[in-house]
Amino acid sequence: MRRICVMAAICLTILFRSSAIGETELFFEGSDKNSAAYQKFVKSHPECIVNTETNIYRSTNEIISALLTGEFPYDTFVMTTTSFDIKKLMDKGYCAALSESPVIQKELEQMYEPIQQQLIYEGKLYGAPFYCYIGYYAYRPDAWAAAGLTQEDVPTSFTELLDFLEAWVERIIDEPEDDISVCNAFASEAYGEDSYISYLVDRLIQNYIMDYNFANKPLRFETPLFRSLLERCQKIGTDLYLYEPRAKGDLALFEDLHGMRDLAYLVPLRMTNEQPVLIKASLYTGFLNARSQHQELATEYLEAVVTSIAPEMGAYLYRDAEPVENPDFRRAMDKLQAEIDEAEEKLATSKEMEPVERNTLQDQVDMMKREWEQMSMSEERYLISENDLRLYRNYGDNLYFQAPSIFDPSTEDGQNMKQLRDRFCTGNLSADQFISRLDELAWILEQEGQQ
Repeated sequence: MRRICVMAAICLTILFRSSAIGETELFFEGSDKNSAAYQKFVKSHPECIVNTETNIYRSTNEIISALLTGEFPYDTFVMTTTSFDIKKLMDKGYCAALSESPVIQKELEQMYEPIQQQLIYEGKLYGAPFYCYIGYYAYRPDAWAAAGLTQEDVPTSFTELLDFLEAWVERIIDEPEDDISVCNAFASEAYGEDSYISYLVDRLIQNYIMDYNFANKPLRFETPLFRSLLERCQKIGTDLYLYEPRAKGDLALFEDLHGMRDLAYLVPLRMTNEQPVLIKASLYTGFLNARSQHQELATEYLEAVVTSIAPEMGAYLYRDAEPVENPDFRRAMDKLQAEIDEAEEKLATSKEMEPVERNTLQDQVDMMKREWEQMSMSEERYLISENDLRLYRNYGDNLYFQAPSIFDPSTEDGQNMKQLRDRFCTGNLSADQFISRLDELAWILEQEGQQ
């Protein structure tokens, strides 16, 4: 209903303004008037009427339906890799190629290879990326230390994670832990016998698919490795529910994190140590509507998008990104430096200062200088530090972008998968039946060319 109202309002606006001779009206979906790209574009084109709309489409089918019915007035629009089948829209000709833009071409060439691969189709460039989000599984150092664990204990694959959890179950049987749990993010009212099984099975399937797709292999679940890991997830999940306290403490051994800084605590969930360490990511990109009547102007706006990326966002896109200082932290450092300068000036110019007062002031100066030095070396000085970038560069060429999948139970398309998973995790579906149904889904996707 909201989308229909928006469309009606846009159509009325177009009709009302159509009489204004010489005016060019543009519609940018997924943009707002406070963005740097918008401000840059309207400053260059004061003669244009520029309308913006936040993202109102949630799936590939919604966009395609709007395009087919003529209810898609946007000259540019934004899609994310997790919500939209970008390759499908490129293939069907709904996105116009941007290969003729030297500005966008130059920017993309400086980005990580997996990002480029998402936006190049049949040798042509189709998008202007402006944001990349990464997420991963990690251990929590506070809980790790409280449990007496070391870096040597950190799992480096999904198989090792299950090895670790089996050992953890044995430990808490003999020595129960009241404050430390494997995960404490469960909603207390929904926590039950199958919670940990679902927790492990979801991660198994997600990362199993990721490894297969990254290797460009046909997806098959009927393998000795998957069957073994699935059965272990079922057993370990059952045991964790039995032996962990129902009420979780403050400390959790593992959690899902995002951002560069915590990559130091990454727990790779590849199936075995022989596979590459992948980082699941989501890419936000601006596209040009192939049916736009204002191709040149719309392309210029996308050029503004890709050249107006905030440095802390660009750090996830560009291979040669530089550290990004936290402006608030820098202001605090500058304020402290001004206080140091003022105190030193007073020491240098005050001839009649009493010795006790002078010594006290000198001590204060020395203390402020030590504080300033500590601030200058603190990671908090940066939104993105050199160390953050060094960690991220280790994985930048292994970013993994998963298109919308019926295997993701958290999405609308994955509701059947959620029901299938729940039936297995609650014991209403055997491992044989579950694996067989997964392979049926994989085969269907393969035949449809969606895998």
